[in-house]
Amino acid sequence: MIRRSEEVALSTILQSDYVFFFKGRPAREEVVKSLASGLYPQVKKNIAAKALYEAVAEVEKLNNVLETGFFIPHAKLVEIDRFHAALAVIPEGFDDPKSGATVKAALLLLTPNKPLFFQQHLNMLSKLSRMFQPAFIESIAAMKDGRAVCEAVKKAE
Repeated sequence: MIRRSEEVALSTILQSDYVFFFKGRPAREEVVKSLASGLYPQVKKNIAAKALYEAVAEVEKLNNVLETGFFIPHAKLVEIDRFHAALAVIPEGFDDPKSGATVKAALLLLTPNKPLFFQQHLNMLSKLSRMFQPAFIESIAAMKDGRAVCEAVKKAE
């Protein structure tokens, strides 16, 4: 059971400047690297760019694309004290070799690696998997503006 006190709204952590639109069919690794680089300005006071990418890449090796075609690379970092997120919108998608799914949306989630955030992290992953269903993914894949995507996220919560 999800307790309200342990629920974080994605709309409070995802900013329109951190919604990135990809052209073509990028590789999975390119999407992860671009999201980490794009999100880096939010956390640069706390962690080096290389350390951020290595933390994300380490977890990403074990991470699976959901059957809906949604991908959630994520990492827990002791250096941060709040959630951070960046969203990739990939209209043409990329084929994930592990799952066979076509990925049209990927969200990089950074969570503080502190006991207080453990349940919130799990709740956020659960919420993301419920929200990013095929119809919602297709709707944001058709958008061209980060503000519109953030508004759609807010309405879907």
